[in-house]
Parts: sequence; structure tokens; C-alpha cells
Amino acid sequence: MTAMPPTTGHPAPVGLSDEKVHRTSTREHMITMLLGLWLVGGLFLDGWAHNQRGDTIESFFTPWHAVFYTGFAAVAGWCALLASRGWRRGQRGLAAFPEGYVLAALGVPLFGVSGAGDLLWHTLFGIEVGIEALLSPTHLGLYAGAMLILAAPLNAVWRQPVGRSAPGAVRWVAALSGTAMLATTAFMHMYMWGLLIVPQGLGWVQTRGELSAVLLTALLMTAPVLLLLRRFALPFGAITVMYGVTNLGLSVMLSPGEWRVPLLAVVCGLLADVLHATLRPSPARILPLRAFAFLLPLCVWVPYLGGVVKLGLSNLSLELWLGLAVMAALGGVGLSVLLFPPALPPEAALD
Repeated sequence: MTAMPPTTGHPAPVGLSDEKVHRTSTREHMITMLLGLWLVGGLFLDGWAHNQRGDTIESFFTPWHAVFYTGFAAVAGWCALLASRGWRRGQRGLAAFPEGYVLAALGVPLFGVSGAGDLLWHTLFGIEVGIEALLSPTHLGLYAGAMLILAAPLNAVWRQPVGRSAPGAVRWVAALSGTAMLATTAFMHMYMWGLLIVPQGLGWVQTRGELSAVLLTALLMTAPVLLLLRRFALPFGAITVMYGVTNLGLSVMLSPGEWRVPLLAVVCGLLADVLHATLRPSPARILPLRAFAFLLPLCVWVPYLGGVVKLGLSNLSLELWLGLAVMAALGGVGLSVLLFPPALPPEAALD
């Protein structure tokens, strides 16, 4: 069973030769990512304040919001600067933005409007507490806008006319973009993040919701890795950074002083990077790719679930924790089939 390989380039817009396509350099993508990580850092800092000092926050105007929104202002200003080059070349509207940055062009105004709406929302209804803060309409708008901005560098390098083994810096742009998006998504699902269930007090009580959180977290951690694999061979260390940064941010925000989860995430990421280097999964090597999709969740959940039982932090039976790990692995295979589906026979296009 084979899969359809992804295209490695992107056709130039109608009427433009490839030489005239407005592209940004790898260095400029890195600047976008550094400013984007400022935005993500501000998000986690604000989350820390709400989780650790929630009862004392009574205003929209806080130091935590200042870091968050100045990060947005910085990345928005940078994207506008990139678009100004297209404007000087006579391009207008979305066409003025570099190739791939149309996502940022949509994300910046969405984030800005949602931020203004958030100020109004807090003025009228007060400061949300708990899960309500994550699910309020204006915060969902901020999340969507941030994701569009953070995805722009990945979208841009995805379209570059380079192969899977592109220069390392190009592939690291993609990996950092994936890291920022995973961390932001994990933030929005902090109440269901399976790797922090035990440190937050799962202890000797397991519910269907908490066990389901493990499976959801497994899908969230596997999806960006497989997405990047559609386009690039991952640089060694990419999964380590992706998992380490995300879980460090969540641990500092939700369980200050908890060091086991970030350390475990780094170790599991290294194990996954070794697995990637060994199997060399790609759309052209579909069986190794399916094997990687199955083994990647096992790299995380066998050490984690087995470890918390061994340490006496949970009373999960062998059947339950090992079964959960295998279910997570099967979910990885399912994601791989969605991202790398079998090729269709020619006859399928006739109906």
C-alpha cells in the first residue's frame, strides 16, 4: 500500500515567473519565529498569572497582558514590514505579503479585533476564571489569530522549491513553527493535557475523562510531527524541542516546581528523534512511516504511564496503562493514514 507523495514546490502565481515571486529569506523566517515565540511566551506568562494568582487579577491591564500584546505588536509590525516590500513592488492587498504569509495577513487583524473585543468583554463581564477563560469567544478568536500568524513561516517554507532534505535552517523554521503551534494548542487544552494529570492530582482516582485526556494529548503531540513529515525530513532534535518546550511551558504554568514531566518530555523526544533517524520515514517509504506513527506515541506513553505506576503515583493496572499506550499508538497510525492516504486507482477519478 503506497501513499501519494506531497508536492515539493508551489507554482508561481498566475502571471508571475518563479523569479518574481515575493519570498522571504530563511533569516527573515527566523525573525518571524523569534517574535512569534515572544507572543507564545507572553501567552504562557499570562496563563501562569491566571493559574497561580487568578484571585488577585481584576483588570485587563496587567504586566502579563503587556508581554502578550507587545509580542503580538512586534510580530504584526514585522509582518507589515515584510508586506511593505511587496507594496513598493506594486503589489496590493494580500498579494503584497510574501509567499506563504497570507496566513499572517489574515491572523493579524483577527488577533487585533479579538484583542479589542477581549477588552470590551472583560469590561462588561469581568475576568473569567478556570476553563471559562479558555473557551470565551474572544479568547478563541485570539487563539485562531495566533495560530495563523505562527503557521505563516511553515506555510512559506512548505512552498519553497526545495526537496525534503532542504538546508537545515529551512527545516528548523518548519520545526519551530510546529513547536509554537503545538505549544499554543496545548495551552488551549491545558485542562485535558494528559502528561500533567498525575502531577496535578490524579493520584489514585481515574475517571473516563482523565483517561480520555491521555488519548487526546497523544493525538495532539503526534499530529504536528506527522504533518512536518509530509514535507521535510526532520532535523535531529526537532521532536525533542517540540515536546520539551511545550511541556516545560505547561509545567511552569500549571505546576511550578514540577521537573519530572519536562525532563521526561525531553527524553521521550530524544528517543523519537533516534527513531526517526533510524526508520527514515517519508511518503516514499510508507511502511517505515506507518511504523514510526505507531511507535512515536509509545515513546511517550509507555515511559510516562509505566513510570507513574512504578513511582506509586497512580494505581493504573498493567492492562489499563499498557492498553492506553497501545490505543495512543493506534491513534498515531490512524493519523498517518489521514495524512498519507493510499493512492487512488485511476478509475476512482472517473465517477
